[in-house]
Amino acid sequence: MQKVLGDMKAYLIARVSTADQIQALPAQKYRLTDYAARNFSEFELIEFQESAYKGTRDKFREILAKLEATTETVAVVFDKVDRFTRDSSAEETSILKNLCRNGRVELHFPSDNIVVHKDSPSGDKMRLGLNTVFAEYYSDAISDNVKRRNEQLRRDGFWTGKAPFGYVNTVLPDSKKWIEPEPLKAKAVKTAYDLYGSGSYSLKTLRQKIKELFNYDLSAGQWDKVLKNPFYKGSMLVKGKIYPHNYIPIITEAQYDQAKAVREGYAVKPKRWAGIPYTYRGLISCADCGSRITFEKKKQKYIYGHCTQFKGKHGARYVSQDDLTEQLESVFNQIQLPEDAYLEVTEALQKDDADTRKQNADSLVAVQAELSRYDSMIERNYNAYLNGTITEDFYNKKHIEIAESKKKLEKRRENIELISKHDFSSISSLLELSRDAPDLFKNAEIEDKRVLLNTVLSNLELDDVLLRWKLKEPYDCMVLCNENGNWLGRRDSNPRMPVPKTGALPLGDAL
Repeated sequence: MQKVLGDMKAYLIARVSTADQIQALPAQKYRLTDYAARNFSEFELIEFQESAYKGTRDKFREILAKLEATTETVAVVFDKVDRFTRDSSAEETSILKNLCRNGRVELHFPSDNIVVHKDSPSGDKMRLGLNTVFAEYYSDAISDNVKRRNEQLRRDGFWTGKAPFGYVNTVLPDSKKWIEPEPLKAKAVKTAYDLYGSGSYSLKTLRQKIKELFNYDLSAGQWDKVLKNPFYKGSMLVKGKIYPHNYIPIITEAQYDQAKAVREGYAVKPKRWAGIPYTYRGLISCADCGSRITFEKKKQKYIYGHCTQFKGKHGARYVSQDDLTEQLESVFNQIQLPEDAYLEVTEALQKDDADTRKQNADSLVAVQAELSRYDSMIERNYNAYLNGTITEDFYNKKHIEIAESKKKLEKRRENIELISKHDFSSISSLLELSRDAPDLFKNAEIEDKRVLLNTVLSNLELDDVLLRWKLKEPYDCMVLCNENGNWLGRRDSNPRMPVPKTGALPLGDAL
């Protein structure tokens, strides 16, 4: 290496690419300052963390600006060429090389024994070029290894980045990186899917409702991403490919599909009334032509609904929103569960629920043990591949077989958990809704009232001035039970039927 002595000033650049390399900075600084003390009368040490390979290099650009403004020749000292660049095509690399060719700077690389200035022989310039190519190759090779490793992790069901909203990155006692649901955020995500899946909330109103309930102020766009992310149902989407993951799902596949169906329905039929707070907007169709019933305000006070008559005029009449509300209130009066019947049914269900819960708990233990066995099989298969005892083709074939079997078992676990959730707690909520139905509907806010209607009714139509509807299960049964007063299945020939298993009761669209 050509030794340069003189009065020129030197800028010593100590740089690392990632936080993991911070421990390498002291050694870099020592070598740079030792070299500068032996070769320059004045030097300035600059240290920073910034990628040298196709990344943002703001700190480096600041240094370049200072060099370009300097009128005297200065030395720029890097410990090695790979601390200077790993991308020969980078703009900063070209600028610094041009400054060197014009005699404005000298480039020093003490650990590589290279010095390049405007009068350097071609051999020194070639060595710099070769070292740049080697640094770039090394960086590309590392990148390839990382990509292959991340791809393998995804095939094994592990996420390689920051956990999405609703989850948190953790480290298990064995130092293994893991992702688990964050309780309150996970509840917010599940609630968002339930509300949006009801068809009664736009992204804007959903955002407001979640902020009101959980105080999480995500934008409408962020909630849109949450509702499109299959991670919450147990799958990872990476560059168009789907991988099943090993973490606890927050929602079921049915909830995800329901939200997707609602979203696609909005895309096909954009609603021009989306921002107008009318209670029954978009919920009622015309019995005559099938068009939507639209609402408007008269005299800045009264709200009326009428058919849009989009498919042709047919003399549609205007109906007061208050008249529609009065008709709908009758529905909730019909499904109301009397207090004495509520207490009697609740007591019977509580007795039966204990047996059902025990059965479900035993089933879950057995399924979880089987899932652990599949996890061990996946790990053994991967270790065999790493040890070279099986080929990559055999590994991939076996991995697919195990993953498919595991997915079926996870579906079984999901069904058991779903039944468990729909045991007494869900049916109790349904019974409470039935008992309090008239008051709930009467006092509910607009969005909650729309949710109640979507929960209880389907096929809402306006025939002239009268509403027609179909009661969803099990609310149609509740009307029959109310009419005959038979809530527990009593018959004349048998004083009391056995109470059906709670997991088998028709839940319909219970809240």
